[in-house]
Amino acid sequence: MRALALLLLAAALTGPARAASPTAREFSELPPGRYTVTLSGLMTTVCGRAIAAEWSALPEVESATVDFEKSTAFVTVRLDRTLQVASLRKTLRRAERLANLGARYDLRDISYRLGK
Repeated sequence: MRALALLLLAAALTGPARAASPTAREFSELPPGRYTVTLSGLMTTVCGRAIAAEWSALPEVESATVDFEKSTAFVTVRLDRTLQVASLRKTLRRAERLANLGARYDLRDISYRLGK
């Protein structure tokens, strides 16, 4: 009983449990909505433009922009579609070839955006 109380106290002191928002590796598909995607491997603004162009070409994507300085992308999935995360990863490979800089892009985190 005392050990359980100590475990509960330790959990309370280390802070609240992480919210149930899946990471990029936990998401397999993105329902309609706005998402923030954290990226790695961007070398120049050319990388961001290549990724935005490839993601914008996906039929499920309404809009896609990339902020190179923050290594963050903003993706809006169409209301009548569901976007597979595998499609985002596949188009990252095409964006690498398009940018032609020898970069290797990766998804680090995906989170749902509330508001605009």
